[in-house]
Amino acid sequence: MAVLTECFKKRYLASLDYYKSFYDDLNEYGNPAKTDHAFYFIPGYNGVPGQIRFALPSIARYHGSDIYIRCLHLEAFSAKTPVWEKFTKENIEQKHKAIAQDLIELDEHFRTITIIVNSSGFYDFKAAYDQIPVTVKAKSQLAWIACAPDWMEESAWEQFFYKINGFNHNEYPWFAYPNHNALMVINKECSATKRWQHGSQKKTFFKTDLESRFHFGKLLWDYFSFPSYNWMIQHNTNKGNTPIEIPTVVLVAEKDGYWWGKSRETIAGVIRKYIPRPKILYKPTTHLWVTVPEHLSATLECLQRS
Repeated sequence: MAVLTECFKKRYLASLDYYKSFYDDLNEYGNPAKTDHAFYFIPGYNGVPGQIRFALPSIARYHGSDIYIRCLHLEAFSAKTPVWEKFTKENIEQKHKAIAQDLIELDEHFRTITIIVNSSGFYDFKAAYDQIPVTVKAKSQLAWIACAPDWMEESAWEQFFYKINGFNHNEYPWFAYPNHNALMVINKECSATKRWQHGSQKKTFFKTDLESRFHFGKLLWDYFSFPSYNWMIQHNTNKGNTPIEIPTVVLVAEKDGYWWGKSRETIAGVIRKYIPRPKILYKPTTHLWVTVPEHLSATLECLQRS
């Protein structure tokens, strides 16, 4: 097992340099001098600033080409940092301070702000919420894309793959799991591609355009730790009790594998623990692919009507 574990880790560490289409830390897009509206993006678990590029067509559709986007970025969460090194108390606290500081700076230059949080990135925003000035909140609206649960149930996958390639770091078990479309019958979040069609438009989307993956044995793999995720979420949800009152639209994937088949009512109950009056959009797809253009566009359109 130890030899195989090291082989997996070696492939993963090498991948941090060669997936250039995904692994970038570019955190600003557009020209701030040409607009009075700013977008601010907070990535999810192991996400990177470059993921916002997937939303650019939808943003341009409703806001034109003269846009300005800033993304949360810290060196501790760089695309080149192994995922198991990112989640420490010190790093997460730095993230909260950076969110508040970024929004304070945007408040000085822009009339309105749209905050886009992806997946578990919402819980980072929630933890930073009490540090954000009232002036920022008064001019802001929030889009929570690919709504993620505030507690993730452990999977039999962890027990199986941990025996093959797992290891412990900072007391948490980490394991690599495979991605292939054929595995979706076991786990809906294990797709590698999506054949997308909307009207006359057709395209094949690749998971590696959006999320970290590495090759091993003709499969794509990624590392994850349920206990690390749950510790991070609990740390964030324990900070501050102020309900999020800014106008909010939440985009939910009804076939999201991370929700384990929970009902709309259960998901809405989790959302309303933190956001008393959300607008919730449910789409019949999985966690990652709820981010296809028509769903992102529907979210932005709903925000514009708020």
